[in-house]
Amino acid sequence: MVRASEALMDRAPVVVPLIAAAGMAVRYQVAGGVSVCLLIAIVLAPVWIGSLRAYRGMRVFVLLGVGAAIWGTLGSLLDPVRTFSASLFVVETSTFLAMVGAVGTLLWARQCVGSSWMVIAFAIGGLVNVALTGGNPVNLWKYSLSIPITLLVVALAEHFGGRIAEIAAVAAIAVISGLNDSRSFTAFLLLALMIAVWQLTGRREGAAAKPLRVLIGAGLLGLAVFNLIQALLLEGVLGSASQQRSQAQMDATGSLITGGRPEMGASFALLVRQPWGYGAGSLPTSTDVWVAKSGMSELNYDPNNGYVEVFMFGGRFEVHSVLGDLWLRFGPLGAAVAIFICVYAVMAVAKHVSLRSASAVLVLLTVLTLWDTLFSPFLSSYRTMALVLALAAAPVLDRLPIADTASPSPRFLARLTGGPPSV
Repeated sequence: MVRASEALMDRAPVVVPLIAAAGMAVRYQVAGGVSVCLLIAIVLAPVWIGSLRAYRGMRVFVLLGVGAAIWGTLGSLLDPVRTFSASLFVVETSTFLAMVGAVGTLLWARQCVGSSWMVIAFAIGGLVNVALTGGNPVNLWKYSLSIPITLLVVALAEHFGGRIAEIAAVAAIAVISGLNDSRSFTAFLLLALMIAVWQLTGRREGAAAKPLRVLIGAGLLGLAVFNLIQALLLEGVLGSASQQRSQAQMDATGSLITGGRPEMGASFALLVRQPWGYGAGSLPTSTDVWVAKSGMSELNYDPNNGYVEVFMFGGRFEVHSVLGDLWLRFGPLGAAVAIFICVYAVMAVAKHVSLRSASAVLVLLTVLTLWDTLFSPFLSSYRTMALVLALAAAPVLDRLPIADTASPSPRFLARLTGGPPSV
């Protein structure tokens, strides 16, 4: 018993960070809207707060997040028009702070076990979350399994097999996603695949990194991938169901994006009316709903349906956009949090791609984050947004107490397995 206890304590420096990283993917709520993710982040706050100084800009991010939470609180309490819902306030603020805490917790885990194992643990936590919540039965792969399985398979392939294995893993999952009506995610995978293949060309010895050129190239490549996917969808190559839905969206607005995300019209109309936001606990009024519907009508969308009343404004503001959700709930500071993550991740990808060192996971998560920021609800996006920022964070090398590498040392593996370190 004593030896078992000693062995467990010896492995604690790596087991605890792995469990913590996995916990950051679990949004399962235990009580009153408080998630497992947030509880773990709170418990470990004394540990991860100190690790923020080892990464550029991370203390600024956390302070920005705290400021946004305060803004959302005051916005609700000082609103003379809208009803304040305490339960809604707790849910919205807890979810937002869960993302902020997840960034710090994942950075600490990255210090302890390295980037690859942090991602692997997070992916396993994502699968645990699906098991706890049951997933979305409408399309289990598209809405529940695609992201955690992709992260797990690609991270394992890159860690143990290198670039070629990583490319093969991304290609295989792109095929699976395409066959399961996951249109946007298939495009993201293809873009990550192309960038991974391009990095095989190598970099001339002594050549300077050129992130701006990478950004321009990636933008053009992304546009090409979008047009390719759109053509395949409209031609029915990816299935008749996808073809019919895509054609209907094109007929409605002339674009797959505006046709598929008419909530953009609601976001714009509401923010023009009140650019400082509505508060984290404020309930929408009938006037707010009318303003949102007017904005959606301008995109040739008929908003007089149950979706708008029930999903978007049935007891909360939900505009199917991280940027819109955070701006409406936490004001301009909330929007700044989303923009901070996007800009930081894009710059990290540009730098690593120019050096031929970008992992497919980082590229994929960055593209996914850009999409989610504009077109996905905050509730379903905040965990991967926290992961991409923790993965993209640039270390201040002289402040790292532990070597922060993608591949953990033999000593880490020895602690994890209980065996002697390999030479």
